[in-house]
Amino acid sequence: MSDTLPSRSNDFAQTFNTAHGEAGLGRVSVAHILQRIQAEPNFLFSEEFRQGGGQCPFHAGKTEGEPEGAADGAPPIPQDDADKVAVNSLLALLFNRLRDHIAEKLPFDDEGRPMLPIPPRSPHGLDPADRAAMAAAEPDVLCSVLRDATCHLLDGLITGWAVDLVHEEEYFRSQGTGAISLEAAATFVLRSVLEHSPLYQRAGYDMLSITKTGSHTAIHICWALVEAAPLLVPGRDAAFYDDLVHRSLKQIVPLSMASLGMLVHYMEESGIEPADGLAVHRLPKDQTAFVLDGNGLIRLNADPIVTFAKPGERYYTGCPAFYTTNLIKLYLDIVAGLALEYSVYDRLQEG
Repeated sequence: MSDTLPSRSNDFAQTFNTAHGEAGLGRVSVAHILQRIQAEPNFLFSEEFRQGGGQCPFHAGKTEGEPEGAADGAPPIPQDDADKVAVNSLLALLFNRLRDHIAEKLPFDDEGRPMLPIPPRSPHGLDPADRAAMAAAEPDVLCSVLRDATCHLLDGLITGWAVDLVHEEEYFRSQGTGAISLEAAATFVLRSVLEHSPLYQRAGYDMLSITKTGSHTAIHICWALVEAAPLLVPGRDAAFYDDLVHRSLKQIVPLSMASLGMLVHYMEESGIEPADGLAVHRLPKDQTAFVLDGNGLIRLNADPIVTFAKPGERYYTGCPAFYTTNLIKLYLDIVAGLALEYSVYDRLQEG
């Protein structure tokens, strides 16, 4: 098959990482920041945390007024980059609660089937609970409604997660003892960083909007992976595709390790991201993001990688969900479960 390329599974990750370097970007892992927070919760309130979390690349930066060549010749860390490290570290910590909240609060009907909300702004006017109407819809419409409804389902669960965190913070404040949970402290510090960060203020982002935007991107990519399976290996049954999608997830995860700019440019160049930027469109048949490797797994194609960095950007962390065990897997499990429930694989092979 022409779409099958012999390749090691980590080729894309290596090429993507190299492209970041060519753009002048260095990756900062927040994993050991999270470990330090667990060991020293008061680290959350330190200036060191606010200035990059004590990461080695940041310590190498020269201080204001130093001549070139000092401290290995590295310029001082841009404040926007330091804010990204702090915010993404805090979100990664809090996303453990998000993962558990979603898993516990996912709604099911009396027959154990997942319940999806009616997408409020969908042009199709379909209720996902009306199985007959969903089965009669054109495949493109079916995919659009499911994508839209999944995003709104997650939006509601994310709002509940955020409300619980705020209530927890308020509870400890009302006690007046000075005691506070790690998650409540992280919520407080996150709000403070966001409110004082020119980067996030320019974008108008808060904890809720950042998380919902990231969730939509994750859902979009998960649905794209599901929709790619019958494109790449036509004529198989739903069980085959479900297995293929789940086994291929590790091949797709490198996208979550990217800078936001590189991720967006890759999605646009490869056909994952539609022209209107909305996550409600079925993956086009001429997409170039997903291919088969020599082992028959779906992997990412390195050809659409676009080298990009914003002016003044030097460091990136990747998505906070990457550092939260099984959160991306949970998103895929939700999407893949809905694909089975609504016979998406069969519908995508019509015509």
